[in-house]
Amino acid sequence: MKRQKTNGFPELERLDFDWDDSAEIPPATELILKDADRVLQAYWDQWNKKPIEQYVACDFRDVWRALAKLTASKLAKGNTFCEWGCGFGIVTGLASQLGWDAIGIEAESFLVDQANRFLIRNQLKGEILHGNFLPRGSERLADAQSNHASLFHQVENAYEQHDLELDDYALVFAYPWPGEHPFLEDVFRHYAGDGALLLMFLGPYEIELFRKIA
Repeated sequence: MKRQKTNGFPELERLDFDWDDSAEIPPATELILKDADRVLQAYWDQWNKKPIEQYVACDFRDVWRALAKLTASKLAKGNTFCEWGCGFGIVTGLASQLGWDAIGIEAESFLVDQANRFLIRNQLKGEILHGNFLPRGSERLADAQSNHASLFHQVENAYEQHDLELDDYALVFAYPWPGEHPFLEDVFRHYAGDGALLLMFLGPYEIELFRKIA
């Protein structure tokens, strides 16, 4: 385990998280993932009709494996899950299937609509919120010259619209743009609840888990 030096602020601890990238996926989950494959292929086939520059899909099968391992580990202090930038709602749906009380936050209204369709079609209980996943004021944590994609969402704050706080959630999932993960880690460190977990997909076979400690 490695702790970030934070000059007196709460710390973020990287946990040794050994998820199995070859773990078998149950048939019911594979059906959901195959629907996700169809959704993404249909989108990429017509990308020029609705281009969203900031959308990139993670490896949903590996994310499910990591989520399943984390769920079984009982490391989380609760059952609430929040996805930052949920896109088509696939990870939010997978989390709900694993038993999490899951929400996804998405700035693009087109993706919010598609995510809700995905959840309904697959009879998943997650909830999709339209808005900015960054808590108000967290922009100050970015470097002055930062060009992070998450800083340019011109939508209302999702937490304030729904009377929520980031520290309501035991687990947050994020797939940051290259170079953005230190900023998102810092946001989590400042605004998440003590003991909350941050699961980050950083690339193929690269998934990291952090815990906030007082």
